[in-house]
Amino acid sequence: MFPPQVAPFLLTLAISTLIGIGLRDYYEFEKKFDTFGTVRTFVFFGMLGFMLYQIPTVGPYAFLLGMAAVVPFLLVYYSNKVRQKKSPGLIGVLIALLTYTTGPIALNQPHWFLVLFGVSILFVLHSKGRMRQFTDRLETGEVVTACKFLAIAGVVLPLIPALPPTAGAMGQIFNVLPVTPRQVWMAVVITTTISYLGYVLQTYLFPRKGMLLTGLIGGVYSSTVAVLVLAKKSKRYPGHDQEAAAAILLAVSMMYLRLLVLVAIFRFGSALQVGPALLALAGLSAGYALWIRRDQPASLTLPLTDATVAPDSGEGLPAEGEEPALRKNPLEINSALFFAFMFMAVSLATKYTLVHFKGMGLRMLSFVVGCSDITPFVVSVLQGNLGIGTSQVLQAIIIASASNNLLKVAYTYMFGTKRTGNIAAMGMVPLAALSIIYAMAFL
Repeated sequence: MFPPQVAPFLLTLAISTLIGIGLRDYYEFEKKFDTFGTVRTFVFFGMLGFMLYQIPTVGPYAFLLGMAAVVPFLLVYYSNKVRQKKSPGLIGVLIALLTYTTGPIALNQPHWFLVLFGVSILFVLHSKGRMRQFTDRLETGEVVTACKFLAIAGVVLPLIPALPPTAGAMGQIFNVLPVTPRQVWMAVVITTTISYLGYVLQTYLFPRKGMLLTGLIGGVYSSTVAVLVLAKKSKRYPGHDQEAAAAILLAVSMMYLRLLVLVAIFRFGSALQVGPALLALAGLSAGYALWIRRDQPASLTLPLTDATVAPDSGEGLPAEGEEPALRKNPLEINSALFFAFMFMAVSLATKYTLVHFKGMGLRMLSFVVGCSDITPFVVSVLQGNLGIGTSQVLQAIIIASASNNLLKVAYTYMFGTKRTGNIAAMGMVPLAALSIIYAMAFL
């Protein structure tokens, strides 16, 4: 066995070397040759931090003293750089200080964390162009909205009581509802975060995309919105019916994966039970999409337009001649509050349906809700205190997904070409039927 210091020391040397090589390559690409340090300099920085931190008893203080001794030399280099009217960038100085910290990280954190630390430095260092393009497309209003949402998720959510209030108007409301305030806001945070992932991918990382990618990524954001956009594109671009139908089926397959993620988040044990079925439905949908897409030419590139349609909802449908597209940022506070209201309303409707109509009423409600926005209903049955078993919860989710597929078929016929509707319906209608059969016979 090697002494315990060997592995952290070697890892420190390796990461410091990679950082030095990465910075050298960056400077060469930028055509900057009179710069701070060589690869060896950064290796020595890593070794210095490691050895000082290893001094018995006073290691942490020696490490801080070493940093205080190094900083003046870095300031001299930077001052000379500014006097010579070179680029005033701080990249070399900052990376030198970061490299100095690799030793203590290797000694105190898991080795994978130091590797992640080093890779992150190199990734950010060599992503100048990509980051500039991304930030240039990013709207200031969306940055502010995201910051507000992060504050609400990271600050307000922990402050919301896990148990409902017992007095006042809010107490009376939550005495009737089958959910707690914490459950309501947790549902908002989780579902809008999933939607935001798809929104960012589609809006900023793939602003111009082919139909298939629209279906795939748009399905993460909202499968219903993706179907509306693709159906309209099939009319606007004649001759792409098969491609549009394939993209629609890919959006449907992403809906099943999104449902599986929600089930796994709120009821992980249930995900093991319903996961194979949802994966099979997603696989069948994607497989049919690829089959009808065979022998087709390159995918049509679609421009991204302004957002007007609500996720997984039939509201805000495009008027005749209007370009359908994604709606605004799903992390808008108004959207979050609207989702919270819908979540409570659907939870209340589900509770009273169960009280008065039992299991049959829940199945009927699941089918009706599937013709609109299924996400609040899915989350409400997953985490609401409805007094129903796991099988009934999963059955309701599968039935809602089936009726939502039928809604997508109707939208495809309404806003797309007849041929696109026929091809897509041959996939979505059997999927809906299989879902109903599975829900009624096996759940």
